[in-house]
Amino acid sequence: MSSDARPARPVHIPNRGDLRRKAVNYKKGLDLKLDDTLRAKMEVLVQSSANAFLDESAEHIKDLRERVSAAQTAEVETRRLLVEDVREQAFQIKGMGGVFGYPLLTEFAKSLHDFLKTIDGDLDELQQEIVSIHIDTLYVVIAHKIAGSGGMLEAQLRASLKAAVEKAKGKD
Repeated sequence: MSSDARPARPVHIPNRGDLRRKAVNYKKGLDLKLDDTLRAKMEVLVQSSANAFLDESAEHIKDLRERVSAAQTAEVETRRLLVEDVREQAFQIKGMGGVFGYPLLTEFAKSLHDFLKTIDGDLDELQQEIVSIHIDTLYVVIAHKIAGSGGMLEAQLRASLKAAVEKAKGKD
């Protein structure tokens, strides 16, 4: 073994501070003092965004409810596309529910998304029923604007969904 084959030494490249110079007001810092007027405007914006999210999600869920109920008589390829659409909508709702103060939406959408990740294509009758129950549950949370983690009824619903999903998994 030759001693001439030494690994190259790392080269240190000094920071030129380019990133710092590009930052907003890097010399003085960023002043985040909010007055009451600005705070009120921001709260109105957040509330209107939350309402828009709920309205849009309700429309998507109504569409999915109709499509899932019609899926029994649909072609196999149509049902496969439906599974993909439901999975995508569940993913979107899962990501946004908690942001707007609806953690139940996130939880139920996560349950639906996780369930659909285990399905490669078509839904059998039991799987279709579980998807329908999830979609109905999401719709109820949105229609009644159930913010927070809910109460006793929601806890029972959570347990029922979990049991249904476990039953479907055990069937395989």
